[in-house]
Amino acid sequence: MKGVEKRMKSATYMFGKVIKKYQIALDLIDDLNLQYENHKKNLNSFGKRLAGRLDSELEFTDKISDCKIAPTMVDCMNDYIKTIKDVNLYTGKTELEILSLWINDMREGEYNPPHTHHNNTGWSTVLFLKVPEIINDEKHKHKFLDGNLGFINERGEGTTWMKPKVGDFYIFEAAHSHCVMPFKLKNKGEVRRSMSFNFIEKIV
Repeated sequence: MKGVEKRMKSATYMFGKVIKKYQIALDLIDDLNLQYENHKKNLNSFGKRLAGRLDSELEFTDKISDCKIAPTMVDCMNDYIKTIKDVNLYTGKTELEILSLWINDMREGEYNPPHTHHNNTGWSTVLFLKVPEIINDEKHKHKFLDGNLGFINERGEGTTWMKPKVGDFYIFEAAHSHCVMPFKLKNKGEVRRSMSFNFIEKIV
């Protein structure tokens, strides 16, 4: 998709399941953060439907269409579907529908245990909106995974870790088990902010 290629870079990971990472322009991230802050006090908690061990999980489904990032999200979703079609994991023509979308403000010590999304149906996403400075006081470098997003390999034999970076946007199967490690902050009170949503295909 030429529009996607012009606006962002992408990378594809395949270890039993397909994960694709896009880099979203920072001006779109800034606008989304602004829109979220403007609406935050009026948003409903989405926590009762989620696995996260954190306090702030707010639904943003009805607001995302007013954000500048919306068309780019659609481009990424369509590009992902094209990718899995190319590797014979997809057939047919589709329309894509976002079912639910929420924004997490994760604070020091909070985490997301291994989990899947939306009854293992369709696809899910993670977009990093804010990444604070995390303290690395681990003596053994291979153990410093604080704040990382982990994708558990298909057979459960290991985890592939992704270091959060503002603008990184991951799309993956809803059935792909994943998790987020807790962390300690240099500047107390800051948050690790991410947006996630679930979407499905409609065969046409």
